[in-house]
Amino acid sequence: MGLLFPTIRRAFRPWRTTAPQQRSLLRLLVAAVDENLPLPPLIEAWAADEYGIQHQRLLRLATLLRKGAPLPEAVEQVPGVLSEEDVLAIRFGAQSGTLVASMRERVDKRAETQPIVSPRLRKSLVYIAALLLVGLVITTFLQIKIVPEFEKIMQEFNMNVPRPMRWSIAFSRFFVDYWYLFVLAVLAFSWFVFSPWPGRRMRMRLFGPLYRPLRELHFADVLEKLSVTAEAGRPIAGAISTLARYHFDPALRRRLLFVRNEIEQGVDAWQSMQSVGLLSPQESHALATADHLGNRAWVLNRLADVKKRRTTVRLSRASDLILPIVILLAGAFVLLQAASIFSSLVEIVYSVA
Repeated sequence: MGLLFPTIRRAFRPWRTTAPQQRSLLRLLVAAVDENLPLPPLIEAWAADEYGIQHQRLLRLATLLRKGAPLPEAVEQVPGVLSEEDVLAIRFGAQSGTLVASMRERVDKRAETQPIVSPRLRKSLVYIAALLLVGLVITTFLQIKIVPEFEKIMQEFNMNVPRPMRWSIAFSRFFVDYWYLFVLAVLAFSWFVFSPWPGRRMRMRLFGPLYRPLRELHFADVLEKLSVTAEAGRPIAGAISTLARYHFDPALRRRLLFVRNEIEQGVDAWQSMQSVGLLSPQESHALATADHLGNRAWVLNRLADVKKRRTTVRLSRASDLILPIVILLAGAFVLLQAASIFSSLVEIVYSVA
């Protein structure tokens, strides 16, 4: 749609910075930092070709850089211009002295990342949304035009209103009386689910400690950053300390802080990560062996890839459950409406006969 209708895309998506926009900006920053180019004029020129809120965010980012703010602080002060993973990669690279390597690693991993929700499921959800919209229109017509007529007929002939009809009427009256609560609930849910910031921070605080696949993905990103540090010959303890201070996931940040404190007491880093549930015994043993063999960076990268692939498969399978659940809920609602109408017809026919 973006290629066929660019004007529509600019008109209806000005409030959100998309993943391709963030990825393109990160590539620009990698090239500029690697070539020692001045960032403010490049970002201002880039902002001229952007649209919506990203245009404003880029101008603010360029202003901060012109005032002398370091790149990590500048991107942190403009929420949404980059993803939190991108911002963490910049901060981690600046703190560990591997800025270009960390940013380049992030660019490569973003290019390799597969969508968690399959395209088939996305199309199915769009179909269901359209179906529910049509069903809402039909249900509104039934409740406004058809159901009141049935009520009048039954009152005139002193008939008992069937139970499905009473349920349908009660639901419609509840919706009419409290429609604003439904609207607020939909808006709050949409903000909570789709808001990149601060909605994502709230999602991680509420569900991060409980949702294991999310923790696995975040820790896989940590392993990738540790591999960059190992490849550059920097100490792992300093990298863990940086991640424990700046990581955007509060639950993971607390665990990394515990690991950092354990390392300061002389405990092995991998054993400490195993004790807090970040590594399995097999993964901890593999990393300990890699330390002796001298291929720590390679093993860290492989473990991160395995965790990401495994977690992506789990999330894809979990997301596939959304389709039957929504279909069952929609079917139950349609069944209620159909039962209310047909039970009323049966009651009228038997009463007249």
